[in-house]
Amino acid sequence: MPNRIFSILATLLCVLALSWSAGLACTSVRIKTTDGMVFYARTMEGEWTLQTVLGVVPKDTAYQGTLPDGTSKGLKWKTKYAFVGMFDFGLPLASDGMNEKGLVVGELFLPGYAAYETFDSAKADITLAQFEYGTWLLSNFASVAEVRKAYREVRVCQGPVDTAGPLPLHYVVHDPSGDCVVIEFTAGKVTLYDNPLGVMTNSPTFDWMLTNLDNYINLSVMNTPEKELKGLTLKTFGQGSGLYGLPGDYSPPSRFVRMVTLSQAALPAKGADQGLNQAITILDNVDIPIGAVRGFEGKQAAYDKTIWSVVADTAKLRYYFRSMDNKNWRYVDLAKAFAAAKGISTVPVFIPVDYPDVTSQAKPLQ
Repeated sequence: MPNRIFSILATLLCVLALSWSAGLACTSVRIKTTDGMVFYARTMEGEWTLQTVLGVVPKDTAYQGTLPDGTSKGLKWKTKYAFVGMFDFGLPLASDGMNEKGLVVGELFLPGYAAYETFDSAKADITLAQFEYGTWLLSNFASVAEVRKAYREVRVCQGPVDTAGPLPLHYVVHDPSGDCVVIEFTAGKVTLYDNPLGVMTNSPTFDWMLTNLDNYINLSVMNTPEKELKGLTLKTFGQGSGLYGLPGDYSPPSRFVRMVTLSQAALPAKGADQGLNQAITILDNVDIPIGAVRGFEGKQAAYDKTIWSVVADTAKLRYYFRSMDNKNWRYVDLAKAFAAAKGISTVPVFIPVDYPDVTSQAKPLQ
């Protein structure tokens, strides 16, 4: 498997090298229900079209880390826990996923800030590349508490950069208890942040995002009351005036504020159906219409788009997904998938959309 991973990786890195420095927008948010269920929802955005498949990886699958020179001579490990995840360009590496214990790991972009640990050849046997770290977390730990204790047991170094550029990533980890942490590598050092709000986007770093929330302390779910002036009464035009000033653009800080506000403001959901519905509804607020976020790569116009989205039900162990061209949600039942797995298997993500024709179901009004 390591040789196959590296051969596919070379193709992946060449493609991503062309676009990583431009707009890369990823958003994740956590929803808790009143009866203790936890849902994680996430989008993947970019200018390219990923050849993503949903992968199913059973226990005891062998992996080996990639060193900065591109050789597969790093950390060797076997998956302690089976997992499903989004595998981009056919790689058996999860950019997002959930394991059999309900632990969820998401890799999101952190351009301009991510800088990994210095490579030490004497520690090659505990070294892996930054694009493998999420898979290592996902396949080895059952809870965020375990991650807190062990996240530094490996050395995370910059993967090969000759064709790829830096591929800047940071990591969010959730579990079924609602616990959440963010792991970031900056200036060659690793920092773990507790994430009580369960939201993450991109740059700047997570601590800056929390401080920036102070700028929106005035936001309220309650409508603004009338205001009496001398000779004039000011009134609101309609509902939602308490959230006047909520940022609606697609920059990472604005998406962070929007996701925190909506996830905190929404009435508490109860049960699996309501929790899933609320997660999907809130995530829809960062879905990018193609053309709404654009720039130029040289003279070529480039458009960010929401390539795929996922929702993880950590209680029922269902992993929901949809693509930019097919907004109909599908899901994989983890228990069934793992029971049937004979090795790594995949499910297509990009399939033609199918809108059911219900014309024949029309009945006379009673």
